[in-house]
Formats: sequence, structure tokens, C-alpha cells
Amino acid sequence: MRPSDDQLLEAIRDGSRTAWGDLFSRHADAAWRTAFAIVHDHARAEDVVQDAFVRAIRAAERFDRSRPFRPWLLRIVTNRALDVLRHEQFATPGDIDHADVIQSDDDPADIRGAIARLDPDRRVVVVLRYWLDLSPTEIADRLGVPVGTVGSRLARALADLGADLEVTGNA
Repeated sequence: MRPSDDQLLEAIRDGSRTAWGDLFSRHADAAWRTAFAIVHDHARAEDVVQDAFVRAIRAAERFDRSRPFRPWLLRIVTNRALDVLRHEQFATPGDIDHADVIQSDDDPADIRGAIARLDPDRRVVVVLRYWLDLSPTEIADRLGVPVGTVGSRLARALADLGADLEVTGNA
């Protein structure tokens, strides 16, 4: 029987490196996709995920066990990715390979490029809403902002995308 996240966290608290590896393996893909969707760089996404896992393990004593582990971890990943963008002044390159993040082959490159050009705060809400399928309430919880802020960022992001796609479509 596969141990629960809570059981793995308990084993980690008791010093199990195997449990840490199991927990990492279980959630690394979702964590990496979240980080990559925000920072648009493979190496930075890997760094964000590693740092987020270390932070999660260090903060495991403060983790509310009545809640699921994955959303808590992904909030840490999101916050770390935003920190990378803010502190390292990451500039989004024009040619980004989103194949690892976007699951559907139907998403045209011009839409992915337009999303990559969004302001980081707006890009994050688009990624969380449409790629990770989170509700505005879940996004607000993950980012630590009011739901109204999520709504306004999303509305502005969609307006920016519309304007960007209209300009590139007419070029």
C-alpha cells in the first residue's frame, strides 16, 4: 500500500531520506510544470522546485495536516518562482519552448508567445487558471492576495492577450 503524503512527512520528520525521495517523486512533475510556467526557463524551474521542496521540508512542522500537501507545496513553488522573477529581474525571451507545460497540441504558438510576454503577475494568474485549472479562490489562496485582485489581474491579462494577439494577427 502506498503511503500517504502525511505518512511520508512523518517519516521525513523522523529522518527518512527515502520518504523525502518518495514525496519528491510524487510531486516533482506538478511542481516543475508550475515553476516553468512562471519562469519560462528549465534550469530556473529546477532550482525553484529544489528550493521549494527544501523550504517545505523545513516548514513541515508548521504544515496544517488537515489540508492536502500538494496545494501547499505548489503555493511555495509559485511564491519562489515569483521571487525569482522579481529578484533576478528575469526577462522573458521571445522563443520559449512551452511543450513541457502545455499538454494540448492545439494551443498555437502565438498564444503561448503572448502569454510569455505578459507582466509576471498577470502571467501567473493565467497559468494557474487555464493551465493548472485552479479556481480564482484557489489562486488567491496560493498567491496570498484577495480574490478581487485575482479577478482584476486575470481581466487585465485577457485584455492584454487580446490586444497582443490582435496586433500580431494583423502584422
